[in-house]
Amino acid sequence: MPHASISWRLTGRRKPHPERRAINTFSVSTEASVKVLLILASVLASGPNVWAQATQVSQIAGIVEDASGSGIPDAQITITNTDTGIARTAESAADGAYIVSNLLPGPYRLEVTKAGFAPYAQTGIVLQVNTNPQINVALKVGTLSEQVEVRANASMVESHSNGIGQVIDQERVLELPLNGRQITQLVTLSGAAADFVPTSAGQSLLSNKNYPTAVAFSVAGGQGGQTLFLLDGGSNMDPISNVGLPMPFPDALQEFKVETSSLPANYGTQPGGVVNVITKSGTNAFRGDAFEFLRNYAVNARNFFAAQRDSLKRNQFGGTLGGPIRRNKLFFFAGYQGTYEKVAPAANTNFVATAAALQGDFTAIAACSGNVTLRAPFQNNRIDPTQLNPVALNFLKYMPVSSDPCGKVIYGIPSSNHEHQLVGRTDWQINDKHSVFGRYFTTGYAHAPYYKDNLLTMSTDASVGLSDRVQTAVFGHTFTISPNTMSAFRLGFSRTSVIRYTPDAVPTPTQLGSKVTQGVPGYIFLNVTNYFLPVCQNCSPGPWVSTNYQLSEEVSMIRGAHQLALGVNAMNSRLNSFSNFQRNGNFTFNGQVTGNALADFMTGKPSAFTQNNGQIGDERLTVPSLYIQDNIRINSRLTVNAGLRWDPYMAPRKAVPQVSIFDLGWYNDGIRSKKFTNAPVGTLFAGDSGMPGSHFFNGRWAELAPRLGMVYDPRGKGKETIRAGYGLFYGSTPLWLHPGIHAPFTYPVSLPQPAGGLSDPFASAPTLNPYPLPDPLPANVQFPLFGTGLGNFKLHPKPTYMEQWNIALQKQLPGDWLVSATYLGNRTVHLEIAEPYNPTIFIPGNCAAGQYGLTAAGPCSNTANTNYRRVLYLSNPAKAQYYAAINQFGDGANANYNGLLLSVQHRLTHNFTVLANHTWSHCLTESEVALNGAGFGQDPFNRHGEYANCFADHRHAFNMTGVFRTPKLSSVWAQRILGNWQESTILTAATGTYSTVSVGTDNSRTGGADRPNTVGDPNAGQRTLQHWFNTAAFAVPAVGAFGNAGRSVIPGPGAWNVDVALSRSFPVTERQRVDFRAEAFNLLNHARFGNPNTTMNSPSYGQILSARDPRIMQFALKYLF
Repeated sequence: MPHASISWRLTGRRKPHPERRAINTFSVSTEASVKVLLILASVLASGPNVWAQATQVSQIAGIVEDASGSGIPDAQITITNTDTGIARTAESAADGAYIVSNLLPGPYRLEVTKAGFAPYAQTGIVLQVNTNPQINVALKVGTLSEQVEVRANASMVESHSNGIGQVIDQERVLELPLNGRQITQLVTLSGAAADFVPTSAGQSLLSNKNYPTAVAFSVAGGQGGQTLFLLDGGSNMDPISNVGLPMPFPDALQEFKVETSSLPANYGTQPGGVVNVITKSGTNAFRGDAFEFLRNYAVNARNFFAAQRDSLKRNQFGGTLGGPIRRNKLFFFAGYQGTYEKVAPAANTNFVATAAALQGDFTAIAACSGNVTLRAPFQNNRIDPTQLNPVALNFLKYMPVSSDPCGKVIYGIPSSNHEHQLVGRTDWQINDKHSVFGRYFTTGYAHAPYYKDNLLTMSTDASVGLSDRVQTAVFGHTFTISPNTMSAFRLGFSRTSVIRYTPDAVPTPTQLGSKVTQGVPGYIFLNVTNYFLPVCQNCSPGPWVSTNYQLSEEVSMIRGAHQLALGVNAMNSRLNSFSNFQRNGNFTFNGQVTGNALADFMTGKPSAFTQNNGQIGDERLTVPSLYIQDNIRINSRLTVNAGLRWDPYMAPRKAVPQVSIFDLGWYNDGIRSKKFTNAPVGTLFAGDSGMPGSHFFNGRWAELAPRLGMVYDPRGKGKETIRAGYGLFYGSTPLWLHPGIHAPFTYPVSLPQPAGGLSDPFASAPTLNPYPLPDPLPANVQFPLFGTGLGNFKLHPKPTYMEQWNIALQKQLPGDWLVSATYLGNRTVHLEIAEPYNPTIFIPGNCAAGQYGLTAAGPCSNTANTNYRRVLYLSNPAKAQYYAAINQFGDGANANYNGLLLSVQHRLTHNFTVLANHTWSHCLTESEVALNGAGFGQDPFNRHGEYANCFADHRHAFNMTGVFRTPKLSSVWAQRILGNWQESTILTAATGTYSTVSVGTDNSRTGGADRPNTVGDPNAGQRTLQHWFNTAAFAVPAVGAFGNAGRSVIPGPGAWNVDVALSRSFPVTERQRVDFRAEAFNLLNHARFGNPNTTMNSPSYGQILSARDPRIMQFALKYLF
């Protein structure tokens, strides 16, 4: 008899728990709100000197000096917004220095007066969001009648902050060609930012739980859920997975800024970067537009892999209007955009059964899967058709039959959707001391599911029915206490409602003949690896509603050489959801039984079956924060910035205390629950002694994040700077990062290779079919054997934090050019990583029937007895028989990033503007997105074996944007023909991201996906679509062994792209014009390929089967006034 020697060190874990309950029974506790108010009251009671982030505004600073260069004290400075007439005043200090803060982006006039000197006035100043230009003023001796008039814009150099940022100005927002008119496409053009696109759908932050235009970006190596999105200074985040909510359409936006690295202490909660967007405001003049954008497939190109062009028809229309309600006092702005789209893209690729396979002949299928020889009941890769499973055959009636010998089919998924966006804003300058503003934005999206005979049309996220709505609002009040002291109050709100639904005509396993209890109509989840997924994993019907509240109070002060800031901020997030994922059962076929997944399916032999009773989400999270920032002007050339932020690590909780925690100490001590008397040893529930309430884990309050940096102006002219900074930033926990599904609430059952197969998975299973469950659950409810597959938080986890540092050089050149070179570095510590807590151990050799759960003599380790070889079961079967996998949400992973960002910019003068940047960087990590348990590695004893390139690791990325206008010509006829033309361009080029090669089966017999051995050079290959990398460089390891191949080792194809817009303006009157616009996305129709298939047992192993959009044309007509 083989002997298994087991040595395994474990620490106690802690986790929350979902439960089966009707969605309309959510209760809203006021506990979190009371805590927020108490925190705010305690801070505000300490005095008025409280300041929170006024991130949507800017400031002007400089020195007033005389002809000799000496500072002039007590000079009167007035800054006036020329669009609204609203003015701010300040006085210069003893050394002539002045600062005017809290200025909204826009055009300004600067006026300086001092007795004995001629007045000074400068126009042409345009402030951008969260910028800090320096404008020095030299006064000349003279009288009031000798005013000096200067027209010049502010310096382009950042002379105040250590953060690294790039403004995407209004010219780019409005004039660049945007595919779908989504301004978030411009985020990556700022440099050091990339789309966060995981190589596995299970590791994605974005799904149908989020609004369709929610976004995730990696900024300077941060993970996709580590980027903070702000809209008018309020949080614009979806707390489900910490991604960005949709933004208003371009015509409603002023501009935005992307920032990262060593930002001041007023930034927190997300360590990667900040996307700071502001909407337009009304002015003293009535201004607006009306527009229509059209697309039609007739002028588009065909996708590289499609047999024909799609049938895209898209209409986007709307308009904006802004103006005064009362001049110089009260202003409004409003806008609307509607979008209607119909399309049937013909570029989806899948593999299905062939006519030969339906007759039992798998010879061609086996040849396409690496010339495998199928195991019993197949003989010579053939089987008697009468041995095919009737449930599988019933299912295949809903699928196409392929004429391709490998089963390949290319098909379209017809889609019809519409969206409506509405935004409104009001700004009121009550008097010289008080001003308020309010903004409301809502967007609604509706998508009808398409299903007609062919279940492949329900196989992607784009095929589920959706009825979604997002609402966001922010209110702000600014109080100018004195010229050097200002207070600001902000109240923010957001709410996302996502309703998923499927057609009732979609068959369920029960309707196909399987003896599985049906929990929900119109849903089936079969995963046939490398072949088809008939209904997407993220398409289970159910509601997802998240709400976020934000409250802050802020005051800034100037005291001598110190610009001080103190602030408080509180966020309260809530999730109400119910997931029907796996309620109808989930069958997985991966080729483990016969050697081919399709053969497993058609013979009804799944590698695994799981089912649960539905998963409720009622998470709540309250996060307070405090900070202090002091920017110290040492002299006219050097500023030192120091800050400290308190960011406690708060644990989410369940609104209804239905939380369970497994702890190894409790398990070893034999502690049992008193709430559920039949619960397994080691698991306690809310209400049991020793439980920390209904929270997921014990939070940490004493978390401080220091910031330190300097800005040095070598010449003191505000035209060049050397900046360096360091900062520590903490992350926050998304609401959907919870422990998953547990007994008895969702009552999960997991059966490896069930003996009853597809027809009756519970036949001869150790657990009887428990569904449907009684409601409410009795205290003596039975727990399933090997059913409690936990996702367990550590009881005292350490928060994720990122240390950032940078060195930046900036210089403004004559002619409005700015060049900069920046080094960006960071390291992330205590990154969340999913770690197997009760892993399966491979036991070599052969065993007799009865050993390790074997029903017949044979190898001691097979794919059906994984639960009998888990470390807890091997040490004490009686205690551990209720535990399957226990996946801990660990805090031990690390990541790092180093990058060089080079950029050049020409602001809009002389009829053109250009922004170009190149990023050379490398990002490495041990963990990517532990969201909902995804992302753990193959070997539980070797976490560092997962250290590899990040998902968003583009080693090189180049971006160039430009807007070019024809000059005004002296000849009337020349101007009519050649004048008023404009061309705008987006040029991007980037190296590819990396993919991981997997064996495709549980070769290690540990219940997970395995990587192969590397036996050659993966990059020695043809680099063709049919053979992208050297597939012979990888070999399947011996049974029971882990492969030595690393993660993310196969570089995907790089891509370059050119988008162009050409427009002509036709003046109607002095203040009115009509623009005709033609846009081409992927102008040159250059094929941009996706990453190759890297699953070894797939018929498309090593091949590239996807490509991004071909050339798409768009035409528009705009009326502007």
